Amino acid sequence: MKRQLWMVALVATAACGAPSTPAPVPAPSPGSGNDANCKGPSPGAGYECVRDCGPPVAREDDPPPGFSWLSPEDAKNRKQYACPICLPPDAHVATPSGARSIHELAVGDAIWSLGDDGKPVEARVLYVGSTPAGTKHQLVRVRLADGRSVAASPGHPTRDGRHLGALRPGDALSGSRVVATERVFMEGTRTFDVLPSSPSATYWVDGVLLSSSFHR
Repeated sequence: MKRQLWMVALVATAACGAPSTPAPVPAPSPGSGNDANCKGPSPGAGYECVRDCGPPVAREDDPPPGFSWLSPEDAKNRKQYACPICLPPDAHVATPSGARSIHELAVGDAIWSLGDDGKPVEARVLYVGSTPAGTKHQLVRVRLADGRSVAASPGHPTRDGRHLGALRPGDALSGSRVVATERVFMEGTRTFDVLPSSPSATYWVDGVLLSSSFHR
């Protein structure tokens, strides 16, 4: 089993997944190496000048997103998976050894997931993904009636397939009710997500049960 898990780690290097019907993302400009849209020259061979993420990860009244140089791998991931819909690097995931920041997790690590019987079950991380989000990436922070709160990209899925950005006060979430939502700027420039080995592909983030964006 461990050998299979580490084989997944070697093969899987893509960024966070996108919703089944992702919002349109402006097409990247050609990687000319000296694109006027990006500040300064290309950092290296194969870099592309790509427009930063816009709606739905930013307010509709925000100015148009800018452009950033992306490495060949990051540019490929952006084209394939669209804008990030994952978690900030400091999001805490519940594990048998205590809460851990998601950016610290690796393939094969144990985390808590939801079993078929509705109870927590130990699962293994099958896949870890990360994608650049830009310096102005906005998260939605959801506050619950029992005092818990969680922040993630607005497109991040809940256990029942909704997106955090679509939640409104009064909606049910993780055994409680939403009392408020707000947009906040993320600290850091990359988002992260993991895929648990459990059939539900769920895990607890800051005490709130969410689904992996890799789950299909």
